[in-house]
Amino acid sequence: MSGLLRRAVSLLVLCSAGCGVAQAQESETSLAVAEHEAPVLRPWGATIPHARRPQINLDAVWWSAPRREPLGRLADRWGVPKTALLQLNPTLDPSARVEAGQRVLVYRHDPSTRSQSVGAPNRGRLEGGAAFPPGDAWTMRSWRPRSFATRQVVTELALSLTAWHERHPDAHPVKLGELSKRSGGRVRPHKSHRTGRDVDIGYVMREPNDGHRFVAVTDDNMDAEATWGLIRQLLATSSVESIFVADSVQAQLVPFAAQTMSDEEQAAVFSVVASGFRAKKAAKLKAVRGHDDHMHVRFSCGPADGECTAARKRKRRRKRRRRR
Repeated sequence: MSGLLRRAVSLLVLCSAGCGVAQAQESETSLAVAEHEAPVLRPWGATIPHARRPQINLDAVWWSAPRREPLGRLADRWGVPKTALLQLNPTLDPSARVEAGQRVLVYRHDPSTRSQSVGAPNRGRLEGGAAFPPGDAWTMRSWRPRSFATRQVVTELALSLTAWHERHPDAHPVKLGELSKRSGGRVRPHKSHRTGRDVDIGYVMREPNDGHRFVAVTDDNMDAEATWGLIRQLLATSSVESIFVADSVQAQLVPFAAQTMSDEEQAAVFSVVASGFRAKKAAKLKAVRGHDDHMHVRFSCGPADGECTAARKRKRRRKRRRRR
């Protein structure tokens, strides 16, 4: 017994001498990864700097210039004032050109700034817009002034796409279209996309889409199983209000949903399955013309969206019920 006790004491002594060094080394490594390799950010601040999966940094978005061009042109690509870009990159020369492949910081999260959706999606604005980061599960256009959303939407969408890619590693990355402008407002030709809660996402294709535009899907070119996996992952967050999907696309997805969902569950998700006007309107996937080449995902008002129109409507309904 005494021998075991002496051994335990010796282990404690060794740990007290070495654990501090190990922790310090781990802290230094974490800092280095955080600065240079973009740690994964889990919702609301928890970082996992040594994540096994592709890393995503939601606190800072770096951009590799696609070609040699003036700094002002690069600022226009992100819809960011040139002065703001210089504040983020104090070593840049305002009069010099950015070289092709040069990494530039285009967004950094400011914890003191509130990120929120104000008003209705078709009549409102975005405050404290967060830039959507690069990732392995999606591709983005080289012109990105409409690549901003609320911080909650950016977090939920990035994590959902990453989780989907883990479950469908052989699927081609999806193409992300327009979100919102840095401060929200009118985004022509869209009626919505004004408050940082809307995002256009291309369907999962059997062949990679390297073009600038979305491609209209057919029975032959869409990976329906992977597309349904993506939509199911988005719905699992419980933060998606609606997804606008063409009825022809919904028809391709229903057989895969039927493998794990009851008829009642399918009717709650697919408007093409639901019967009656009210049931179709309440379904999560709504059949809307013009969405045969991409889905339009609308996120719900989040806890930080104190002036979100949908949140005010709910409050008004509660007040009316109390008055009754």
